[in-house]
Amino acid sequence: MSLGYSGRFTADGDAEFFCKLCSARCTRNSDTGIEYGHLIGCPNRPDEFDTGSSDGKRYYRPDNEADAEGGASA
Repeated sequence: MSLGYSGRFTADGDAEFFCKLCSARCTRNSDTGIEYGHLIGCPNRPDEFDTGSSDGKRYYRPDNEADAEGGASA
């Protein structure tokens, strides 16, 4: 399905940003602070969000095993 847009999405609004972990374009609800838009599996995705039918096929994949385990051990 094409949205008819071939350019780049921006995050110019006050509550819009790109997640530093999953690179998804996200929006922060100004009333609740909940962040919408994180990829499935992103540590920043709210725990209460189940995988729904509107979720795409893009998943967060850490760059290395240390990221997957929550960081390097000392």
